[in-house]
Amino acid sequence: MFDTTLFESKLATSWLGRSFSFFEELPSTNSLAKKREGDNSMHGTLILTDYQSGGRGQYDRKWTVDPGKNLTFSIIFEPKNADRLNLLTLACALAVQESLEEIAGIQGKIKWPNDILIANKKICGILTETVFIGNRLDRVVVGIGLNVAQTQFPGQMAEKATSVCLESNEAISREELLAHLLQRIEYKYRQWTHQSKELVKEVNGLMRGVGKWCDIEINGDVLEEKYKFLGVNESGEFLAMKKDLDVQKYTYQQIRVLEDPST
Repeated sequence: MFDTTLFESKLATSWLGRSFSFFEELPSTNSLAKKREGDNSMHGTLILTDYQSGGRGQYDRKWTVDPGKNLTFSIIFEPKNADRLNLLTLACALAVQESLEEIAGIQGKIKWPNDILIANKKICGILTETVFIGNRLDRVVVGIGLNVAQTQFPGQMAEKATSVCLESNEAISREELLAHLLQRIEYKYRQWTHQSKELVKEVNGLMRGVGKWCDIEINGDVLEEKYKFLGVNESGEFLAMKKDLDVQKYTYQQIRVLEDPST
């Protein structure tokens, strides 16, 4: 069971996670975060569960992990507008990878648009969703699933997933890891708010496949020619260059990388 008292004692953020709710089991932390209502600001609210029974990722893929062994949570942000949300997702991914390296000595890569891979295995996934009231952005919900202490994965996941425990060969406190991670996310959110060019540089420095040629799919159609992945711009858009040097911009809803661009 996640020790909320230990987590609170380790948390050193100014605002992120200071308001939080813990549940032994939930269908989806993102779904609850999107439905939650309150008279006051919910900016920085954390919703955490020990077991997410209906977890989902990009393209509505199901992602199920063992209860009580991982970190599954959502954060509510209330930015002023809906600009650059792709970059916010990547900023959170960067914070996760930096925490993994600092806490457990694990070096991974960010895979467009929202995963962290160790070699070819997924250790973390992020799902960002928005809530609008009319035309006004009400909140942004960033859901993060990080495999921490799980050592076995069912079925095909055994070839596709890994965890902090498997990669570091040591037990890592989920409470301390989450407290550290939230501190990194708080800092990255500040960079994102201030439109930091350094943030874009840091994201591209850890983005898998930057500078490589890859096959891409746009809206379900695979393009005939290969494109060179140039990283992301300050809006978080995917930059791809054709052989004639024409540079195209894409959002994560439009594009998927089909071929491993790191080879």
